[in-house]
Amino acid sequence: MERAAEWYALVTCLVVGLSHLLQPRAWAEVFAALHRLGKPGAFANGGLNLATGAAFVAAHPVWSGPAIVLTILGWLLVLKGAFCFLAPSFALRGMSKAGASKGREFAAGGLLLLALGGVLGYVLWTS
Repeated sequence: MERAAEWYALVTCLVVGLSHLLQPRAWAEVFAALHRLGKPGAFANGGLNLATGAAFVAAHPVWSGPAIVLTILGWLLVLKGAFCFLAPSFALRGMSKAGASKGREFAAGGLLLLALGGVLGYVLWTS
């Protein structure tokens, strides 16, 4: 199960990371659209993060070595999802900033996701 979670995360990080780099304005438009929805938009964002994070947490309880990055990512996504559900007004503030940007933050996030993909690729290659 851990290996499947690592493969899923690797593919997801590479595709979403490249998308963040190549389409940062489109990502800003997505967050602007979610922000316009109000609390339902915060809940949609929270649901995506919570579902992904909970899947990683359940399938990847690894707390040592380089593979720990996926477990930490899972818990961070769970926290982000919970934040969106429990404090949607605060979540909407962050979404408004992301939606109002020209996408630079998304390009930086894309680099971070690609770096995470690199770590996961290393984990898969060496295990």
